[in-house]
Amino acid sequence: MEASIMLQIGKRLRREREKKNMTREEFAEKASISPQFLAEIENGKKGMSVDTLYKICKNVSISADYLLFGLLSHEYLSDSAKNVVENLPEPFLSYTEDIIQIVNNIVSESIGRYKNTEEL
Repeated sequence: MEASIMLQIGKRLRREREKKNMTREEFAEKASISPQFLAEIENGKKGMSVDTLYKICKNVSISADYLLFGLLSHEYLSDSAKNVVENLPEPFLSYTEDIIQIVNNIVSESIGRYKNTEEL
């Protein structure tokens, strides 16, 4: 894994740990990893396996989207939109991003048409 990516992931992980007011030892114990390994991840010196990522996300309640990409899940959604997404049946969850993109395209096209009619 590229060093800059590991560093960004490490910074996000540390930020989340500090937000939870946890020491490295407390966080590592809850995540089922050693404090030394956690320090190496936080400092961007080591990457982690998918298994370790899963343990951290599940046991410490951190979004993998946030750790990997810096995306905070649902922070940009209204309460009603969050409710819709959270209540989607499991088989449809994989289509959520596609559906949102389709809606975005429709809205963008509509706005474009509206602007064009204003110019006439």
